[in-house]
Amino acid sequence: MQGLLGRDWNEAELELEHIGKPYAFQITRPHGKMEAWGSCRVVRVKEFDDRVEVVLAYEKFSLKQPKTP
Repeated sequence: MQGLLGRDWNEAELELEHIGKPYAFQITRPHGKMEAWGSCRVVRVKEFDDRVEVVLAYEKFSLKQPKTP
């Protein structure tokens, strides 16, 4: 499972489905004045006897643009 680290979520999800073990994922987002965008990448994998838990993060970040009235 550690081979999933850093991989694009679309590729990693296909591999998890091929394994056949139930999985759950969570997407992390930056707080404050940062905005996430782009593809999601695998940043953490925990494998249990009955499931796999995956944490994803967007690969790109930028400052939020102020809204104009």
